[in-house]
Amino acid sequence: MSNKKGFLKRARIAARYAFGYDAAKNTRNRKNRGNSPIRSEDIELSQYERDRVVSACLDFKRNNPVVASISRLRKMDVVGKGIIPQPMTGDDAIDALIESKWAAFSESPEITGQMDMRELQQQIVDATLFYGDCGLVIGDGKVEFVDGSRIQNPNGQSTSKETDAWQQGVRVSPSGKPLSYSIGRRVSGTVKDQRNVSAQNYIPFFIRSTPTQYRGIPELAPVLNTLQDCDEYDRIEMIAAKVSASLSVVIKREGASDWEVASRMDAEDQDGGGNLEQFEPGRFHYAEPGEDISVISSNGRPNVDGIQWVNYLLRKVGSSVGIPLEFMLMEIGGSSFSASQGVVLQYQQTVESYQNSLIRMMGRLYRRWLLQQVAAGEIPSSEHLMRVRWQRPSFRWINQSAQVKADMEYYRAGAKSLDDIVAPFGYTADEVLLRKAQNIKHAMDISENVFGSTDQWRELINPFQTSISGSYGEISQEDEVPEDDVKTEGNIWLK
Repeated sequence: MSNKKGFLKRARIAARYAFGYDAAKNTRNRKNRGNSPIRSEDIELSQYERDRVVSACLDFKRNNPVVASISRLRKMDVVGKGIIPQPMTGDDAIDALIESKWAAFSESPEITGQMDMRELQQQIVDATLFYGDCGLVIGDGKVEFVDGSRIQNPNGQSTSKETDAWQQGVRVSPSGKPLSYSIGRRVSGTVKDQRNVSAQNYIPFFIRSTPTQYRGIPELAPVLNTLQDCDEYDRIEMIAAKVSASLSVVIKREGASDWEVASRMDAEDQDGGGNLEQFEPGRFHYAEPGEDISVISSNGRPNVDGIQWVNYLLRKVGSSVGIPLEFMLMEIGGSSFSASQGVVLQYQQTVESYQNSLIRMMGRLYRRWLLQQVAAGEIPSSEHLMRVRWQRPSFRWINQSAQVKADMEYYRAGAKSLDDIVAPFGYTADEVLLRKAQNIKHAMDISENVFGSTDQWRELINPFQTSISGSYGEISQEDEVPEDDVKTEGNIWLK
């Protein structure tokens, strides 16, 4: 009987090793994998650690050129000239009124009066990189921009478990619904004058990674160590390059005099003890009795292969924030044309994803703003008042001629509107059509003044010869053509 029990026990052990997920198994090299408890992101990143991460991210933003490039690309490509609403209420007069009111609101939408709508949108998408989240407090006619560092639990309370009423500055209901936000002012590194803002009047913005998440995590948090490695490696290689390029002379003397020792102790580049620690190129240094100088050879430093290693590290950084290395370092032209197009299309997916998130936030702001305008009697109510189409900036193209041809085909097929096509240039369809009509009218006036008639205005607008395509029978068909008319393909008669 005992032998049977021993056999079953060994069988269970063997089955446990033979089946199941390898990801759950620990080995000598992976002994700690899977041992951490499953907790929410708001518990994993405490307020103290959050402040440290945000501080480190902001320091990189100030001093690291790669991070500065990431910030610039995020604002430039996601927002561009701004994401603009196009009302679609079905009433042209109401649509025009909403557009004019929104344009006036966009000139100075926030309470400080320092940013227009485009700059506000840029700060919103940039905040997720460094603060993790941000939001807008809805006021009477204005909004207040709040970065994530200003949101904390009131009275220094801590969040220790998922059932706490306050989750890193967000008061939640037992079911997990946000009820209010504790928002203060940053003064000398600390949060003061905190106040509770109802969740109804606060629009948060962050990149959600888990379903039960109330605060965002700085997007640069997973790659802070990688960025630090790049900085340290760059600094070490720079020191090696300076040492390799420098030339200094050390003179060894017996019985060094007191004035030499005193002079060396007073030198700005030495420490208080007078030790010879730094060498400057083109300088003569005197060694004291008993001192010996051993020069550390650079041995081929700086390392020319180090560029590939740093590029690999930066690709890891770029993959975390969705920006290819070629864009961060502005060297997209170093690859083939097809490869460059692939990089652009890959990056475009990231940009469109952030644009969609920003449009959802702006949609909430737009609806609240419309309700305020209706309540104030500035805009009349309508059955389809909330219908709106958001015009996002189009993405860059490498081949401009291919871009124009593709846009024309999309426009004919109805896959793109004129607004989509002219968005990269900062115009709306109405502005382009109005300007085009003005150009045609001006060309007709010039034609009449110069040629005595308006018949030649097309030559001024389009001096190239035009042609039609079709079968020989269609083009040469002799139908009765009304006088002064021209028969074109498809039996369409044009004056």
